[in-house]
Parts: sequence; C-alpha cells; structure tokens
Amino acid sequence: MKLLFFSTMKGSPWGGSEELWAAATLEAVHAGHEVRASVFEWPQMHARPRALADAGIKLILRPQKRSRILDHLRTPEWQREIEAFSPDVVCLSQGGAYEAAGRKSVHPFVRWLLARNIPFVNVVQYNDDDDDLRADTRSLAAALKARAHANAFVARRNIAQAARALRGPVPRAMVVRNPVNLMDTSALDWPIDVPPAEFAVVARLQAATKGQDLLLEALAAPIWQSRDWRLTLFGEGPDADAFASQAARLGLGERVVLAGQTTNIRAVWATRHLLILPSRAEGTPLAMVEAMLLARPCLVTDVGGCPDWVREGVEGWVAPRAAAPDIGAALQRAWDARAAWREVGLAARARALALHDPAPGRTLLSLLSDATTAALT
Repeated sequence: MKLLFFSTMKGSPWGGSEELWAAATLEAVHAGHEVRASVFEWPQMHARPRALADAGIKLILRPQKRSRILDHLRTPEWQREIEAFSPDVVCLSQGGAYEAAGRKSVHPFVRWLLARNIPFVNVVQYNDDDDDLRADTRSLAAALKARAHANAFVARRNIAQAARALRGPVPRAMVVRNPVNLMDTSALDWPIDVPPAEFAVVARLQAATKGQDLLLEALAAPIWQSRDWRLTLFGEGPDADAFASQAARLGLGERVVLAGQTTNIRAVWATRHLLILPSRAEGTPLAMVEAMLLARPCLVTDVGGCPDWVREGVEGWVAPRAAAPDIGAALQRAWDARAAWREVGLAARARALALHDPAPGRTLLSLLSDATTAALT
C-alpha cells in the first residue's frame, strides 16, 4: 500500500501536532508499506523529519512562500511529485481545523485530492471558537470533511466547535489520541514535600494560546506573596522575553524560572508537584497527559479536551475561563487541598491510563487501512 502523509503545519519546523502522523509513518514502514510525507521546507530541517527520512520515509518538501504567478501557470513541483507517487490513501494532518482550506499555498493539493476518488483521513489537532471563516474557506473545509473517510479530532469539544463554524454536523467524526513524549510511562515517586511547592508549565511560550501571562498575573496577587512556591516555565516560543519582563515587573522574578525546552519529561516531574496549564485554547495538551501518566495533579482551564481528562477536585482543578481571576481561584482551591496532592496525582494517573492510547500511530494506520478497504467495496 502506498501512503501519503500531508501536514499543513507552518508555524514552526515541528510541533506536538506532528507526532501522531509521524508515529503512523513508522508503523507503516515497519509493516512494509511505501510511505511519503509532505511538509513545509525550513532553512534548517528539524531533527524529527530527518529521523523519519533516515527510517526510509521519503520527504516531499513544499516552499513556505507561494509563487503565485508560477502556481497559476503550472502545477507546483511538489504537487507533481505527489501525483507521480499516486498514493492509495492519504492522511491530511492539520494543526488547525481549517488550515488546508484557508492556506492558499496548499490549495493545489486540496483541489487534486477532492477531484479524485482517493480515500483520506482528516486529522485535526486544534480548534477554537474564534474562527470567523470566510465563505470560500468554510465551503472548502466543509467539502474536505464531507469527503473524508474519517474526521479525527483530538478532543470532543473540537468536533462541536467545527460543527458550529461550518454550520452543520461533521460527518464520520471521531476522537483520536496523540503519542506522548515518554519512553517510560510508569508512575514517579512523589517529590519530597518540603517548601517550596513546585509548579510547572510545560508549553510553548506563547501567550495567545498558552496563557502564561494570565498565570503570572494571578500569582502576583498579594495572597501569594506570603506563600512558598516556585514556578518553572518549560518551553520555547515568541513570548519568552515578554514573560521574563512581566515576572520582573510583577515582583516575581526570583520565583519564576524560564528553563527552556526539554525532552526529559520524567526529569521535570521527578521534582515538581503540580502542572498548571492556563491555556486560552487547546486541543488535548500532551503536557497534561504526560504529567497525569506520571502521577502529577493538573490545574487546567476549561478549553479543548482538558475537562475530558481533568475533573474538578478529582484529578486536579479546572478554571472555568482563561482569565486571571478564575485561574487564581482555581489555584486557591488547589492550595487548600495541597495535603492531598499525592492522592490527586494517583487519581490523575488512573484517569490517564483509562483514556490514553498506548499505540496511537498504529490506530491511525488502521484508520487509513480501513479507508482503503472501504474505497474498494
């Protein structure tokens, strides 16, 4: 079987949204299938797609900037390469629900896919309620979802958000899980319970989606000045300097540490007590799932798939809105219950084990195989 994995993510060379299709490519190669993966070309290729290429997956790279004149005169070279490969089935992986429809640089592929009877699975990693779609984008997005063998979202809420934006139900919608960045998912021992209480945010440093600025604002309230805590922000992103400046301005400079990117998630949670994700929008954050698998309680906002995993007072605490007062109130509830944090962490692990897919790449490959079978019947 010839499989094509087509990613529309353009915001960075690699991200959590890419891990599911990447895992499926490896499963496909191991099963003896012929695999291509098409991604945007960056000045320096990320280590992850390089590793995929080393595993035998041929990459079809697309330029980030669209040559509008040439694209109107001829089919782009990358699209000709896809057509020459002639895949039996396609995985369309979208970071956001409407990227393929709204991103003109990939329209040659979208038009080709819709014009042919090639089965495909549409994977959506993120959605929110702020999408004010143009009529042509809405129409194209709806056409893609109508043709897909399956529309796979990472959170139930994201399906409902897509239905509202597209003004109609999403056919053949389902929830899939993402891989986690853990080779070992066994529970960690509880850190030594001596001050300070160790908080961590593991997320891209980007206020618009991840909301670290709201958490800093909440922790600047007078009641937190007399409490012994420390916050570590893990990750990279465009707002690193802004968060450092905000922490200093609010008098939190010595208590807030920007630790950069890490791949050693077990090391993060070996010495920390509570994950905080003050997100303005989410799919289902891998950082939350990872912390829960390692038996750490979580404080999250009521966005995306977070409330599917974390229930108030059971696996952690849920702020009803991404707003500093709501996050502060959830922090207060968590602080009042800190004697039970270890038990809440164990409940979080039990919840994660019940919801987590230990082989999501295999699950996606099975969906693609089903799509091929259905097209032949």
